Amino acid sequence: MNYSTEIPFSKIFLYFDSRIENIDERDIERFLREKTGREVEVLYDFLKKKNREGLAEDIARTKVRDKRERKFKEPLPKEIEIEKDIIENDREILGIIYDGQALVKLFRELLTEEEKDEHTVVITKRLIGSLEKNESRYHVRTVMNSIPSMISVSGIVEGPAKPRKYYFADDDEKEDVLDFEPMRHSDDRMESAVRSYLLQTIFWRLEGDPFCDRDDCALKNSHWQKDVIQNQVEGDPCEEHSKKLESFKKNKMN
Repeated sequence: MNYSTEIPFSKIFLYFDSRIENIDERDIERFLREKTGREVEVLYDFLKKKNREGLAEDIARTKVRDKRERKFKEPLPKEIEIEKDIIENDREILGIIYDGQALVKLFRELLTEEEKDEHTVVITKRLIGSLEKNESRYHVRTVMNSIPSMISVSGIVEGPAKPRKYYFADDDEKEDVLDFEPMRHSDDRMESAVRSYLLQTIFWRLEGDPFCDRDDCALKNSHWQKDVIQNQVEGDPCEEHSKKLESFKKNKMN
């Protein structure tokens, strides 16, 4: 898709889990309006809003059972009850990894036709992972670029790796081996990181490529925690991507 000849959407639907802290949804709304010139509609609790019979069971079925194998099993009744509680009562999600591809496919089925045609992003605390063909195990992901796109704030904390020496250090020495402050849950820097990942979802829709190979660009594909701080938290779109955003902002859909 060429950003200069085809503008793929005129509105952004932005869903936030109500459990997310240290993010001002209205600041993010203003940020996206400024960067894209598009209408932004802020909504909350995607699954609660889209709840239907059997949804909790379908969600439970996407759980990762084996980190080295992409294989799904029928959920136990207790697992279904837990998912119902998460959806209906905002129960905290602890340590569960969901298959990102399966979860996005399920979410897509819940979208309205307008949400499919426009750009929809779900920002969640759920941990999402994927097992690619060239990988030996599931990896936690920060963002799934799809319809809808999905950003995991838990994934921003737990996905990008810390230096190898960190994992071999004793618990009371772990922080001493780092020369930077890693992302944490309820981090004050989370909003900045989410903004950058939102721009990645925009460029995925514009060009099919959400990433940039330039250091300090907010679209850099960061695999390490230190890179997330440098690129997503402290970085801005590079000159090339800034120009593309300006062009996108000026163009309107036919």
